[in-house]
Amino acid sequence: MTHQIAVVAQIRPGKRRQLEQLLDQGPPFSLAEHGFTRHQAFLGDNDVVLLFEGDQPLGDARRLAASLGLSHLTKMATLASNPRVLSQSFAWEAADARAAAV
Repeated sequence: MTHQIAVVAQIRPGKRRQLEQLLDQGPPFSLAEHGFTRHQAFLGDNDVVLLFEGDQPLGDARRLAASLGLSHLTKMATLASNPRVLSQSFAWEAADARAAAV
């Protein structure tokens, strides 16, 4: 079973373009080696959302943060602030059109 968490942070003023360039390079870690099956980033005008999927995404994200090293964490801290973890999610799916026609 796959689970998800999201990390939401505010983009520091004037840093959106730099954050976009950093995200464009892809994650600075191997998804599989850190227990993730999928990772996405959503970039808005003022916020960034990082979505982590895997069997234990919260624990894996904590271990990842501890293993990334000070230089990467410092770089992220200059681009985004006030990170918050959202661990509860709700999902909805469209009904199968064929089943609805019966």
